[in-house]
Amino acid sequence: MSVSALTNIKTSSVVDPSKALFERNLNAAKASEILTGFLKSTNRSAIDLAGLKQLANNPPPGTSPEVSAAADYMLKNPKVYEAIETHDVPGADGLSGVWNFEWAAKGGLAGNPVDAISSMTAAFDKAIAKSAEITNLTTQKKVDLDSAKQRPNA
Repeated sequence: MSVSALTNIKTSSVVDPSKALFERNLNAAKASEILTGFLKSTNRSAIDLAGLKQLANNPPPGTSPEVSAAADYMLKNPKVYEAIETHDVPGADGLSGVWNFEWAAKGGLAGNPVDAISSMTAAFDKAIAKSAEITNLTTQKKVDLDSAKQRPNA
C-alpha cells in the first residue's frame, strides 16, 4: 500500500463529538425516558414505527436532537422496541403507548435478555469505534515514521 493510500484512510465522517457520545451512551431506559417526555409534551398517547422513523430521520422543527437520537436508538434496536411494545400485550403491531415507554424508563427491561443483547451490542460498537481510532492513529504514525526513513533520491 502506498504512503498516499495510507494517509487517505478515513474511519468515520465528521460528527459532533458531544452528540456521538450522547448517542453511544443511550440505552433502552434512557431512550424510553426521552420518548416518554416527548410524547407527553406533544399530547400523544402512542407512537408507531413510521412516527419513530420521522423523528429519527426528518423530525419536525423544534424537535430536540435527543428525541431524534432516542427514536433512532429504537429503530436500530428493533428487538428492544418490540420488547417494550409487547411487554403488556401479546403480539407486535408496531404501535407503542407512552405507558410502555414509562415502564421501560423505570427499568422494565433490566435483566431481560433483549436488554443484555442491546448492551453487548453497544459495547461492541464502542470497541469497534475505538479500534478504528487506534488503527487510524497508528497508521498515521507509521506513515510518518516510514516517510522520515526515506532517503532522498540521488
